[in-house]
Amino acid sequence: MKLLLKFIFSIIGILLVSGLPILLSGLLGGELQLAEYFRTISAVLESMWPVQDISVFNYRIQKEMPVFPNILEYISYSLQILFLALGAAVFFALTFTVLTMLLGERARDRVKMVLYFLESLPDLLIIMLAQLAVIFFLEQTGILISSIAVTGANRIYWLPVSCLALLPMIQLYRLCMLTFQEEERQMYVELARSLGFSKTFIILVHMFRNAVISVFFQSKKTVWFMLSNLFVLELMFNLPGIMLFLRDNMMPQIFILTIFSFFLPIFFLYSIGEWFFLRRLRGKEVL
Repeated sequence: MKLLLKFIFSIIGILLVSGLPILLSGLLGGELQLAEYFRTISAVLESMWPVQDISVFNYRIQKEMPVFPNILEYISYSLQILFLALGAAVFFALTFTVLTMLLGERARDRVKMVLYFLESLPDLLIIMLAQLAVIFFLEQTGILISSIAVTGANRIYWLPVSCLALLPMIQLYRLCMLTFQEEERQMYVELARSLGFSKTFIILVHMFRNAVISVFFQSKKTVWFMLSNLFVLELMFNLPGIMLFLRDNMMPQIFILTIFSFFLPIFFLYSIGEWFFLRRLRGKEVL
């Protein structure tokens, strides 16, 4: 029931946001246009049914074009980039954390100082440096390791995924370090050490399974951070994703479709994850 209520209120919130331009324009003019605001939302909902008949004006051919099924390709490509980057960020953050936890305290402090510095780098700078590195490598070796922009029907993955995953990976890495170090101070770790278990075994078996729950919930903020960077990424790499499609077709209907395309998979991913981890926590409490 709680999950269903969260889902319903999230959908209502998305629909209410779609009419905000009318409300804000009224506020700027010194009046509260609530009636016009709700009429706009009602008109948008009516225009979206049936959804397969939604169309946009194509300025290149000066003609109305149906949104479906082409929009599904844009949504699919953006979601692939997003979830590949999220998976890479989580994997490398956990891997580097485990390796760092095997080091001494002074080495860990140095690693955290480097992470604080790297975390301050802007995403635009990282994308530009990655593209320049590809060009420099091509000039030196004659080998093109990746395209720096999408042309035609081609698709590129590893370079934009790497750029999108780098800063979130650094953030998660730092948060994982803090979480693992907090777990290290728990009584069960002291007990495991007194029983003669190795440091590697304690980290991989005991600390990891407890810390990963906290990391999962912390990764929600990481997803929001990645979504805010996705538009810049698509713009810099000329990716045919849903963000650029929304920029070129700024309509309430396209806005709602874009938000839902990200909201639904992320909502169900974290809802299933919360259900799994919370059930596990309850099981530990019963034990």
